[in-house]
Formats: sequence, C-alpha cells, structure tokens
Amino acid sequence: MVEGVQSGICCKGRGSDFRRDDNSLMVMLLLLLVIIFGECQGKRGPASVRAVSVSTADTTLPSVKYAKGFRIEKTQEGTILVFSDPIKAGREIARYRLVRQGANFKKQDGITDILVPVSHLAASSTTHAGFLSAIGAGKSLMGCNNPERLFDTLLFNRFERGQLVRTGRDQGYNLEYLIASRPDLVLKSGVDGQFVPDPRLSEAGIPVLYVLEWMEPTPLGRAEWIKVFGLITGKERVADSVFSEIEMKYNSLATLGHEAAEKIKVLTGNVFKGTWYMPGGNNYMARFFDDAGMDYLWKDNNQAGSLALSFESVVYKLSEAPVWINVNVDSISRLIAAEARYSVFRAVKEHQVYSVSNRINSHGGNDFWESAVVRPDMVLSDLLAIAHPELMPEHIWNYYKPLVYNQ
Repeated sequence: MVEGVQSGICCKGRGSDFRRDDNSLMVMLLLLLVIIFGECQGKRGPASVRAVSVSTADTTLPSVKYAKGFRIEKTQEGTILVFSDPIKAGREIARYRLVRQGANFKKQDGITDILVPVSHLAASSTTHAGFLSAIGAGKSLMGCNNPERLFDTLLFNRFERGQLVRTGRDQGYNLEYLIASRPDLVLKSGVDGQFVPDPRLSEAGIPVLYVLEWMEPTPLGRAEWIKVFGLITGKERVADSVFSEIEMKYNSLATLGHEAAEKIKVLTGNVFKGTWYMPGGNNYMARFFDDAGMDYLWKDNNQAGSLALSFESVVYKLSEAPVWINVNVDSISRLIAAEARYSVFRAVKEHQVYSVSNRINSHGGNDFWESAVVRPDMVLSDLLAIAHPELMPEHIWNYYKPLVYNQ
C-alpha cells in the first residue's frame, strides 16, 4: 500500500542516467521524456492550476464496480463525486468537488467544495470510523458521535485521551460544539429527505458529505464506499488496493456458497413490539444469504427496506428453518425469556441461533457496526460456516457466534 498518493508518481525515475546517442529514435525518446518531466514539474505546483483534484497525479480515477450511490467524474476543475440514490435510479442527491489545499477556484452553484486531503473529520457513525481505520486514516477523525461505542483500540484510546471528541449522539450533532470544533468536513449518514445541511454549518464554511453506504443493495457495493473515503483523505490508492483484496476474497467465498448442494432455509431477526421485521429482497442482507448458499424466502421481494410480518406468518413458513441469525440477544435463555413462543423454532431446539456479538470490547463497542461494512468477506465467511460448516471446517468466528443457554 502506498501512502504518498499526493507526490506525483509520474516523475519517478527523474535521476536515471541516459546515455547520449546520435540515433534519431533515442533523441526522440529523450525529448519525450523531457516533455513528460516538464509536465510533472508543472503539475506539482498548485499555483499553475485553478482547481486540482486529489487524483490529478493519476492517469485514471478509481473505478466503481458495485456501488450504486456514487460515481466519480473527471473535469477540468477537479474530481467530482456525484452521489445518487442507490435504490431510485436517476435521483441525484449531491455533488462534491475535491479541490487540493491551496488551489484557487471559483464557487459553483449546486456543488459542495471539499479541500483535500482532509485532515480533521467529524463523523456521525462508527461505520465511518471503520472505513477510515481500514485505509490508515484514523488520525483524521477528530470527532465522532457516540465515541464510547468505538471498537478500534487506537481510536478509543484517542477518545479517552481527549484527542477525539464527542460531537453528538446517534445521528444528531451538537451543532454549537461542532462548529466550535472547526472540522474540515462533517460526515453524516444520509437519511431520505434530510440531505440539506444545517445553514449554520454552511455559514461557518464547514461542508457536509452524506455517506449513503447503508442504502446500497449489495455487500460489495457498501464496502466500495471505501473509495470515497480514500479520495477525501488522499489515500485513494490504499483504498483501491484494500477493496480489491476484499472483493477477491468475497467473490471466492460466494462461489463456494453458490455451488453448495443444498440451500438451507434461514430465519433472521426477531419480533419487535409485535411485528417481525425481515430484510426485503433488495436488501444487502438478502444478497448475503444468497451468496452464503442460504434459501431466503423473501429473496424475490423488490423492497430494499424491512418487511413487517406477523409472528404467526413467520412460524408458519420458517418454524423448521435449521438456522436463525441476527437475533438481538446474547443467549438462547434471554431469547426465550423475551418471547416464550420462540421455543417452537427448530433452530432454538437444536441450538443453531447466532448473533453478531462475537467482537464486543470491554466498553460495549461492537465491531460489527464498525468494520463489518468494510469487510463483507469476513461476514460472508461466518454465514458460510453457519449454513455449510462442511465448507469451512477450520473456521474461526469473526462477527457472528453461536448462542448457548444460561448466559
């Protein structure tokens, strides 16, 4: 992985020793190299351009293969990030222009300018922290909502030392404190209908970038948002490299899942206030189930959000499902204590109930809500081990774990 993204690799080899030759071809090559070196020298000086993207040293921009919520455009005035609704095609949400620090540029209507690389970020979600940690940019996080929930040891230690501050709770920022902290950029999970930054932030010159990864319909689409984090922190090559490795591992595991001889039925979630919520067929969890060789009964549903089902309908269709995942308790005893009717399920009787509670630290930070969005390959390996343990004989649990009685 290369951290010196900003240095301009096109000038590599400047000190190479070329022999003089009267051959005309060699002369032409030398002239070409002089021209190339001269262009590189010109690009290194920010005064020579109006607005320079963080990626201007590269001949190509990161490709976007799976994510539906963003695309990257190259313009004369820099790199443009275009965010759109991953579910409703054609609905554009925001445009961001990435401008190198110190460059001269003119404001444009409808475009939010972000000076890059960003070194002081405030984040509304621990998943944002997970993306930053994955590319070695954790030090850029100066503030976070609910920092006591951070799992990453380095980030949590910074919080305890006062180097990473609390900027709010859940999705709500303390705007007065946030403005006083003067971050270079605020990251906020985009919620439908709430894509207009608070005018006080705009007046203070603090841009807001809406992260839409949670709306993506596929696990790799969610993870690919790491490329956005790479672009804004100047670590786009690191992000691209990390994602490529994750993509390779995920697709290799998915091949195993799709080749499984039997697709077992899966039960997921639990009852909340009388209603059983299941992911729609267009939800990323449904894709996880399919790639893990599971048979999800609502896979053909076209909703991206949750389906509201009755307890009776779930019992009727899935009482004999051999596995139950994503329960919100840490033992089977507590599961039955919360709802005695759960005991009718085969998965409960055979102790095949799993929760995402394997990686919880001493202060309650759950890594599933931090790094799992970046590591769908690790999530999928757990789901494969649940559905088809014969395919993962030496598996070590990552985020999931089997529940037992009396905890």
